[in-house]
Amino acid sequence: PRAEVKLFVTASAEVRAKRRYDELLGRGIDAEYQSVLEDVRARDARDADRATAPMVAAADALTLDTSEMSAEAAIAAAIAAVEAKRPA
Repeated sequence: PRAEVKLFVTASAEVRAKRRYDELLGRGIDAEYQSVLEDVRARDARDADRATAPMVAAADALTLDTSEMSAEAAIAAAIAAVEAKRPA
């Protein structure tokens, strides 16, 4: 709660499902994109609606949407956000 910088990293359900789908295929696991997407959406609903520690951004967190970013770009954006908040 007392962190100087808080990040809430997210991406659209469709992008996260595509990333997971590609990961599964890369491991040689047979998967269907639509099923993966349904799983992601169901997990999101469970995580957001749970009574204890629901998945929500802290009021003072910076939301970092990585939907259109590569992993490298997301890391760079997170580092830049932290550095921007650090005292000079």
